[in-house]
Amino acid sequence: MTEFKKNEMFQTINPVNNNIIKTYYYLSDKNIDIKLYQAKNAYKKWKNYSFESKIECLTKFYSSIQKSIDIIAYSITQEMGKPITQSYLEVNKSINLCEYYCELKESIFLKKIDTEYKISYVKFESMGPILGIVPWNYPIWQTIRSTIPNLLLGNVILIKPALNTTGCSLILEKIFLESGFPKGIFQILLINFNQIESVIAHPTIRGVTFTGSALSGSIVGSLSGKYIKKSVLELGGNDAFVVMKDVRDVKKIAKLATESRLNNTGQTCISAKRFIVDKIIIDDFVDAVIQEMKTYHRGNLYDESTKIGYVSRYDLSAKLHQQYKNIILNGGKICLEMMKDGNFFSPSLLKVENNNCVVKKEEIFGPIGIIFSFSQEKIIPDIVNNTPYGLGVSIWTKDLEKAEKISKEIDTGMVFINEIVKSDVRFPFGGIKKSGYGRELSVLSIKEFSNWKTVVIKDEL
Repeated sequence: MTEFKKNEMFQTINPVNNNIIKTYYYLSDKNIDIKLYQAKNAYKKWKNYSFESKIECLTKFYSSIQKSIDIIAYSITQEMGKPITQSYLEVNKSINLCEYYCELKESIFLKKIDTEYKISYVKFESMGPILGIVPWNYPIWQTIRSTIPNLLLGNVILIKPALNTTGCSLILEKIFLESGFPKGIFQILLINFNQIESVIAHPTIRGVTFTGSALSGSIVGSLSGKYIKKSVLELGGNDAFVVMKDVRDVKKIAKLATESRLNNTGQTCISAKRFIVDKIIIDDFVDAVIQEMKTYHRGNLYDESTKIGYVSRYDLSAKLHQQYKNIILNGGKICLEMMKDGNFFSPSLLKVENNNCVVKKEEIFGPIGIIFSFSQEKIIPDIVNNTPYGLGVSIWTKDLEKAEKISKEIDTGMVFINEIVKSDVRFPFGGIKKSGYGRELSVLSIKEFSNWKTVVIKDEL
């Protein structure tokens, strides 16, 4: 490992006023080794826990989250600038995820195969300690959805959090320790990005799950391949929100489009980043979206009426502002102008042509709505697919047969018809192309970091 000095530190910053919340220190190489040793020993114990004992521990854990919900929600809002109502929604969604997995049956880990042999089956067994690298936009949800399926399987996990939401992660670590889990089952690694390779390379780590940008994901994926570690990458998105001319209520659809685009201040991989609307109704749609966007006022984040927050970091604010200007320089027309103040951006709407290179190639991670028009439905797949990303798409129409036909031509991991794209614990979540590979959520996610052990038993000799 590359040795890090003990005095190397970082700080969490409140995006509302850019004040320092707290100062932390990166782990030394020695302390990283200690945590990896603890994970290795914890795994030896945890993998032999009965299924019922694991469920008991997980149930106690999410019960503790419920009791600490106020503290957790406050920390989310303070560290990443999310309105408090959305912070509570994030925590409750995480609790619902825990409940879902705790209701599963042990039979999910065994698949019988009918063959000529006396007995043949595949058993899905644990692999060992998993490194989870999680982002800041949903610091609790992203951590929980990476952790709980792995723990249920019998793996243990070490989380490298986004540094600007370190406080949220440490709260979770404390709750795990207080919930009766063996020491080392869930640990937070406060490490610099430059320290990640040595952790991935360590023989204790058996897999890596990463959520973040395509650029960082390509680095993590390369390192995982270099050291022959299984990886799952959940990267960016450039999701399309397609509206046909036959929709019954344009205003209602525009409201849903706006909610999808502006939830979490537009800092969501599956938000509706491109509105693709039939030219016959586009003027009405634009007017309705503008009216909706104007209801997203700047306000006290701890006031339940506040619907929009702040861009989480100063560097991300600078990037977003530059993207806004670049879109306009490339021919984007302002339908609703952006107003910027520090890390706050008022919602904006830009009308563009499909050849706008910024919109096609880059993920716009903030409250900027982008709208295209189309005149022929047969070109919808070409417009939707004209991006390096392939996470999700939503299609709005009365003609369900037509929507399903179009969906077959669309290159995404998820298609929602007459519904916004969302992460639902019942369905596998993930994309293709530069949106990554592998899946989270649902029963299927448990198998991502499992050993698919084939067992064949022939009759006695």
